[in-house]
Amino acid sequence: MSRRCFRVVTLTSNKGGVGKTTVAANLAVVLRGLRPELPVLVISLDDQDAIDRMFAQGDAAPGRDIASALRTGDLRTAIRLGRHDVHFVPTSPRVAELKRELTRKEALAELLARSGWSGLVLIDTKSDLELLTENAIFASDLALVPVTDQTSLLEAEKVFQRLESWGRPRTRARVVLSLVDLRIKYAGQEHGDVLALLLSQIRARGLPLVESFLSRSPRIEALNTNAEGRPLSIVEGAPGSLVHAQLRHLADEVLRALPEPAAALVPAPERRASVRRGYARRVLAFRESAPQLVELEARNLSRGGLAAARAEPLGAGERLHVALPCAGGRPLLLWARVLRASPLAALAFEPAAPEAGAALRALLVG
Repeated sequence: MSRRCFRVVTLTSNKGGVGKTTVAANLAVVLRGLRPELPVLVISLDDQDAIDRMFAQGDAAPGRDIASALRTGDLRTAIRLGRHDVHFVPTSPRVAELKRELTRKEALAELLARSGWSGLVLIDTKSDLELLTENAIFASDLALVPVTDQTSLLEAEKVFQRLESWGRPRTRARVVLSLVDLRIKYAGQEHGDVLALLLSQIRARGLPLVESFLSRSPRIEALNTNAEGRPLSIVEGAPGSLVHAQLRHLADEVLRALPEPAAALVPAPERRASVRRGYARRVLAFRESAPQLVELEARNLSRGGLAAARAEPLGAGERLHVALPCAGGRPLLLWARVLRASPLAALAFEPAAPEAGAALRALLVG
């Protein structure tokens, strides 16, 4: 896979009930807290809406979902900024229909490459190894395979076999022991508890394994049912718990295991050698994730971006449609992503159509 400015981690298992969605969603929140400069995007290829219920904020109008993004080949307009400053793509109750429509395992990787996303992508998958899940594994820099028992361990081997059939090393996936119940003991046997038994069987099979594991916890399971009608993250519902600490260790391991990107995960500001001029203007921007306008007091402008004072909070990684005032004409509309939110907002323009690029150059000269 060619080098790129984003990295992809997929949660996958052919067995249900191993904690894929819980790990994907909570890992996103923990990673966002550990690395606030790193934009995080969550995508679910399941037809359940747990991701939406955890991250959706306000009464956002219905928009595009992952199914429509895959059908049209455009992910950008489906990405929303959600709670915990995590971006997500809405799930689709009819996503399974894509199994009959997609014919290639490369479709999701190509969709991500065209999206312009710079940061980390976490993908939650359905409990199968069919074409949609294959797309997620194929797009991944790292696949995490949750294992809770011997049945899920046997299913985990299939993920590694799939990687090998594509000519990829087994180290592109790692087993993560999940929902481990340390109360399960084996008196008088070589392995005293379920953790020791599973570890020995994983190592005997030669499967790559992360050092961290996640304990089963009634307190954590209770976060899925509450008066708000949304799953609560472990960070907000069980801070300081054992599982919270285990998730932090897992997040650190994931970051260490990912290969270096082609460029910084957050795009670097353009070099000062490019033309930059004072641009003291009031600028309006349209949030991609919500209908309200954002008002900015622009300070300076270059071909690569805009520096501005903020009239309201912005989130690093947030995507805005910026309207630059032009003398005697319609405003120049450019998509931009927030690189830095404070003390001044730093916005990087996404590649523009030729005519828009020419209009931006004219602004810099005029």
